[in-house]
Amino acid sequence: MRFKILYIIPILSFSCVSAQLQDSIFIPRNQIYYNQLGRIWENPIQFSKQKFSDFTETELSATIKDLNLKRVQTAEKSNEFAFRTQGIYNISEKLRLLGSFDYQFVIEDDLGYNLTNGRTEDQFVLNPNYLFVPKKAKWETQNYRVQGGLSYNPWKGLEIGAVIDYKNQSSYRKSDPRPDINTADYSGKLFAGYRLGKHQLSVFGGLGRRSETYDLIAVNESVNAPANPEYYVRFSNGYGRLIYFPAYTDYSYRTIDRNFGGGYAFENKRNFFNINFSYSKKMQDLFGNDGEKRNQTSGSTYFDESLEKMKYRLINYRTDANYWYKGERMDFMSNVNFQSITGDNYNNSEFGQNYRMTLDKVAMANHFLLRDGEKIKLGTTLEAVYSNFSAIDLLGATNKYVKSLNLNLRFNKDIFFTDKQKVNLEVGARSYFPLSTSLDYTAASSNTLLYDNVIRNDHEFDSTSKMGPQFGLQFYQKVTSRTDLKIFTNFATLFALNNRLEENTEYNGNPNLYFNAGISLFY
Repeated sequence: MRFKILYIIPILSFSCVSAQLQDSIFIPRNQIYYNQLGRIWENPIQFSKQKFSDFTETELSATIKDLNLKRVQTAEKSNEFAFRTQGIYNISEKLRLLGSFDYQFVIEDDLGYNLTNGRTEDQFVLNPNYLFVPKKAKWETQNYRVQGGLSYNPWKGLEIGAVIDYKNQSSYRKSDPRPDINTADYSGKLFAGYRLGKHQLSVFGGLGRRSETYDLIAVNESVNAPANPEYYVRFSNGYGRLIYFPAYTDYSYRTIDRNFGGGYAFENKRNFFNINFSYSKKMQDLFGNDGEKRNQTSGSTYFDESLEKMKYRLINYRTDANYWYKGERMDFMSNVNFQSITGDNYNNSEFGQNYRMTLDKVAMANHFLLRDGEKIKLGTTLEAVYSNFSAIDLLGATNKYVKSLNLNLRFNKDIFFTDKQKVNLEVGARSYFPLSTSLDYTAASSNTLLYDNVIRNDHEFDSTSKMGPQFGLQFYQKVTSRTDLKIFTNFATLFALNNRLEENTEYNGNPNLYFNAGISLFY
């Protein structure tokens, strides 16, 4: 699979002569513009008349995380080495192409209670059907991602677009038991819109398929016994409920994602506004192996209805609105995003449900950029995220509720500037505040392993206020008239603002540390 992906890289280079747009935005000029690049991917035809300069950026980077302050099912330390190339290519006034290729090699240390490729660093809980062992271990993961997109104006008024996305992941745990997880994720989306003067209406729809195959090979099968509690493989169904899962050696997930929506955009010389409404439904099916049919301890797993064990359904309603003012000497960008997500599970053998998750999230981001020609005099970013989360397991007798607020404030400025060199400094702080939390638990059996070691600890983390500063430095050097070099480094930390976590868990009191550095060429 790796070699097939390498053949795709030259396609992303789009080696053609492309038309440069006058008075256009060069995205690598400042980190704030990368927010707009992400939104082009979400609906490329809404941005088809926006003037972005051609660019290709190729980047090498390394990221180190030391996570003392965390949820349980996340590694304590990780090292990531990454390669990326991405760009925008204006083939003509009617046709624009987008492309990107990403690769990450990740090493994680001390990850326990998790035999999946999911992590709780950026989500409250894992999906409800998974195997785990208490013992912590090292993991290695390789991620590949290829994206391509276009917007095209075949004739006056009508605009069409498309985005394709392929992700491949291979990960394994370097200890007993040793799962080898292979993931392939394909998705695509089509867009169609009609532009009348300064207004545009668009519709879109997409389809995705994700498959995950788990090969759980224990080096010594004898360790998989209750007499070895640290290594004994258990299955979580819901949030705090443990059940028997006979097909643990080989099993697989298949997720089908269907989505559709519509959007509106308005633009004139200085102002741009767009809004998108979307609905998506993901159905994740868990398949065992056919060894159970033959009364064997192992077998083969494949996507067949007779092997289907459990389902997990995720429904997401999303509204995303953006405003962008483009002045001669300043930019102002504002985004408001609302999501309402519901997840529930179904156990085929028991003909019933026991788990339900809800997450309502409102996010706001405001960016201001003051320029003096090519020099950035001041850039500011203020982000806020309000979350209302609940997870209920009726049979595991768990009811968790968290209402929280995340804030992120950053400033950046070119502190040194010449025609061929510049240095940009960014400083800021991020914070997390729990507004209301509760956790009710009634033991449904004598086995309270997940509650004692995961659920209770995670809730203490979610109930703890946190804050930390962040710093970034970027050095730009003009290499040729069309090529620039960027060397960057970022550092951040995160502290607990009270002693709650330290008093009620095994947290050692040390802060989280994040470090990132890299080099990129853009042309």
